[in-house]
This record gives sequence, structure tokens and C-alpha cells, in this order.
Amino acid sequence: MLGIGMSTLLLGACGADEEKKEENTNSTKEVKPSEDPATDEAASLNQMTQIVEDASELKEAEGIPEEEKTAINAAFDQYINAFNEEDFESYMSVISKTPVNFEYKDEERYVKQIFDSVDSKRTVENVKIINYAAGKKADVYAEIEATTKDPNSEKEVTRSGKQVTVFHKKEDGWKVAAIFFLASEGEEGAAE
Repeated sequence: MLGIGMSTLLLGACGADEEKKEENTNSTKEVKPSEDPATDEAASLNQMTQIVEDASELKEAEGIPEEEKTAINAAFDQYINAFNEEDFESYMSVISKTPVNFEYKDEERYVKQIFDSVDSKRTVENVKIINYAAGKKADVYAEIEATTKDPNSEKEVTRSGKQVTVFHKKEDGWKVAAIFFLASEGEEGAAE
């Protein structure tokens, strides 16, 4: 049961980190500008919830060079497909080593645990790049449904919602730097 609960909360890379925040609402992690290469991003983390709520109505960002658009979409596809195929190396290769709202080492641990304990698949619809900042940052919106099955008990949980995946461009390509997931109404308690 724990595996199903944890993996549904891990719909996005920061899911387990969000669970920790819910358990201890009195503490928040401050990102110091000197420690964050994307200080404008860190300053706007609180605004992202509203953006996620409204993102389905946003249009695709304009002015994205075709080469960049292809690379961003390929990185998002790798993020989803590597998770579905339980390809740990491919999945972690698209995760930023300097993420904004989760810890890289925690992500490694959580993803290994999911791959080792449950069968989890994500499907995505309405994928679009809703924000693009001159080859440095891109926000990809998607409606995501995650189905997690415990192979020992055959229990299955499906959770859906809206997600904005923030990519930062690094020397080796576009990397997932932050994830903002908003569960569909009535699914907040869908952990079990």
C-alpha cells in the first residue's frame, strides 16, 4: 500500500517533496539568490500554482525557434517515456542536477523505489510550451494521468491533474528543473 501511495504522490519529480511540505507546513525551504542560477524562477515559485490552474487555457508560446521547440518537446517526451519504460538512466539524464523545487538525490532515491516496487505509467494530453525565455527556460504544460499498480496486491490507483514542467537549458540540453502538479478536484486524497 505504501508503494501505491508514494508513487501516486510522485506523479511529478517533486511529488514526494510536496508530501513532506504538507506534513510540515510550518517550514519552507528558502532559495537564496546566490545558490540558485535561476533566481527569477525561484522568486516566482509561489505564482506557479495559479499558472498551473489557468495553463490549460493558455496558448502555445510564440517565437520559439523550431530547433528549440523540437529539443524541448524531445526532452519532455524523454521525461515521460523513460519513466513509463522504467529506464532509470534515461530518466535521470533529463533531470537537472540543480533543480529548483526538489532535490536531485531525493529524486534518484524515489524513482528507484517506484521502479522497484510498483508498476506506474503516465499518459499525457494537451502538451504545449506555454512560456519560453530566450533559450534559457521553457515551461511545458500537460494534462497528466498516472496509473499505479501494486504487483503484489493488484491494487490500482489512477490520479490525474495539470502539470507545468519547467526546463532549464544546460550545456547538455534541456533538463527538468521544477515541476508543479495540481491534482484534479476530488483527488487530493487519492493516495490509497
